[in-house]
Amino acid sequence: MVEYYPAQSGLGGKLQATYISVPQAEHTNAVLLSRPAWMWGAEIGVNEHGVCIGNEAVFTKGKYARTGLTGMDLLRLALERADTARDAVSLLIRLLEQYGQGGNCGFDHEFFYDNAFLVMDRTEIYVLETAGGHWVWRRCDSAGISNRLSIGLDGDAYCGGMAYDFKKRHTEPVFTHFSGSKCRRGQTQACLAGAQGVADCMRALRSHKTGCAPFRSGSVSSVCMHFGAMVGDHTTASMIVELRPKDIVVWTTGSSVPCVSLFKPWLFGASPCAPVFVGEDASAKAYWLQAEQFRRGLIGREVPQEYDAQRDALEADWLEQAKTLAAEDFPAFSRACMEQERQFFDRWRRHAFPAASSSRAFLSRWEKKNAALERAQTE
Repeated sequence: MVEYYPAQSGLGGKLQATYISVPQAEHTNAVLLSRPAWMWGAEIGVNEHGVCIGNEAVFTKGKYARTGLTGMDLLRLALERADTARDAVSLLIRLLEQYGQGGNCGFDHEFFYDNAFLVMDRTEIYVLETAGGHWVWRRCDSAGISNRLSIGLDGDAYCGGMAYDFKKRHTEPVFTHFSGSKCRRGQTQACLAGAQGVADCMRALRSHKTGCAPFRSGSVSSVCMHFGAMVGDHTTASMIVELRPKDIVVWTTGSSVPCVSLFKPWLFGASPCAPVFVGEDASAKAYWLQAEQFRRGLIGREVPQEYDAQRDALEADWLEQAKTLAAEDFPAFSRACMEQERQFFDRWRRHAFPAASSSRAFLSRWEKKNAALERAQTE
């Protein structure tokens, strides 16, 4: 769900995160969050000051804590309370040391892990990696994170003050290898090397490993991750934040697997309109679920090149219009983009996507995943 929470002041008392409560701050920033419906925290987000944070699971040695602040809780707390990227890194560390990280982060199964964070604002970029209560951070010119530790002896600051090979000491090799994270990080690093703007970021988020057949086989090694292999999951939402000198434009799908989604524009602080909703609005979950019905209907099907061409043409038009659009005209523009998206999917829902060869194991895994989603909606 993509949710906007306005700034608040005069707060106090306790705040209930996903599993534990912490003292509430007196003031919280306005934030835009991409949040799992069943958790308090968020996977990606941006605040009114242009602080952006993304979170990834990392697999480390030792036992994971059964409770604590989840990585997504930590992300949301930092966005609500920090005015700069550097302040956000410091706050993430303080919260980690005070409350610890932990708790089940699996929607339909138990899934425990530690966390890495990509933190940036208009002037700085940081990567913060953790292993239990240990941490390391590095300031970067550009960076991408995946489901693996990446900082060795090249960190700028280490818990305890002494530099050591953080990656070598804390990496759990088996889960890290089978997560496909090495391949995915290689794809994003290659895209970063030549990225010039939002359109390049869209292409990066849609990238698939060579040989991947989306909707016909699972791919844990693709940036645009598709469920269905023996291990791995689904890219549930995607977001690109355009930090302009005077404002912030967010391009977000509000839906899973960006290869068949559209990135819609929203001016930070404007009146929410789909796929951005006011915080706690049940329509946010309904929007994601409706979009997911279309995507799951593509399982075992072939998506024609014409689909991609129409998707790209729509987004190219939106990107061009957004370059010079005045702030006061943005709300109407966002609503117009949403209407064009509705028309786009109305056309393609009537399209007969041709069946494609898929393994029985792949289809069986999806049958179980669909059943789990149906159960969750009725509970």
